[in-house]
Amino acid sequence: MHLRTIFGILVGCLGLILFAGTAQADTESAGTGSITFNLVKADLTGNPGSLLIWQYDVTNNSGEGIQGLYVNGGSWLNGNPDSSVFDLFGGPGSKISDGNSLIGILFYFTADTLPPNSFNSGMFDLGVSLDDGKVVDLFAKYTATISPTTNVPEPGTLLLLASGLLAGFLTSRRAAQ
Repeated sequence: MHLRTIFGILVGCLGLILFAGTAQADTESAGTGSITFNLVKADLTGNPGSLLIWQYDVTNNSGEGIQGLYVNGGSWLNGNPDSSVFDLFGGPGSKISDGNSLIGILFYFTADTLPPNSFNSGMFDLGVSLDDGKVVDLFAKYTATISPTTNVPEPGTLLLLASGLLAGFLTSRRAAQ
C-alpha cells in the first residue's frame, strides 16, 4: 500500500518537472555587450477573476544606456490584458545605465469570472531603445492558467468522517466475534 503511494508521488513530481520548465532569458547583442531580458516568474496561475502580474528582470551590459519603449503580449482569451502598466524602466525618459539591472512591472492580465478554466500562452515582446538610437526587440515566453479553487473540508467535517469510520470499524469487529 505504501509503495503505491510513494510511486504515485514520484510520478506526480516527475510530471511537474517535465511540464513546468524554466523561464528562458532572451539576450540581445548590442555593440560590444548585451541586454538580457527575462521574467521573474513566467508561468502564472490564478482563479477566475484573478489579476496576474508579470515582472521583468533586465540587465544592461550593452555599453550604452537603454530605455523601455513598449511591451506587446499578443492575443489573449477569457480576460483583459493590460500592457499600459509597463513602467518603461522606471518611468518615461528613465534609463538603465550600462552595467545595471532592474526589476519592474511588465504586464497585467485580469481573468474573466467565467469560464472557470482557461489557458493563455505566448511571447512578450519588449522594445528597447539604446542611446545610439538603435531599437531592439527582446522576447520571453509566458503562460497564464486559470482554474477554480478547490474546496477544503472544514475540520468538523473531517472529525465527523473519522468518527463514522471508527464506529463502522468497531461495529464490524463486534459482528465478527
